[in-house]
Amino acid sequence: MAANTGSSSSSSNFSEQWTVITTMIIFACGFLGYIIYDAIMATASELLHRLLVISPLLLIIVVHWLSTVPPSSRLSIPLPGSEPGAIHRAGASPWGVAFLLLLLYFLISYQPSLFGFLA
Repeated sequence: MAANTGSSSSSSNFSEQWTVITTMIIFACGFLGYIIYDAIMATASELLHRLLVISPLLLIIVVHWLSTVPPSSRLSIPLPGSEPGAIHRAGASPWGVAFLLLLLYFLISYQPSLFGFLA
């Protein structure tokens, strides 16, 4: 009977050791995953910030290019119910577009300050 209790205590020590080792491995993998995730997200954030700063300029270049390309060589996507001259009757002012771009730039530049102000 005494030998029986000795073998059960050694098997319980064995399972406790495996539990501790497994838990330590899981925590180590989680910590390394967090470090790698943090580095990846920091890099992605920098690239996305640059893209957001450049995007108004790219949008202006694309709109200018589309307005200078002759309609015959332009890629046209037919929309049901659209008229060819409807865009020219919309009356969009270049000042309105400039104001919208400045508003977007302001919101992107001061985003952390605005979140702190609203929270």
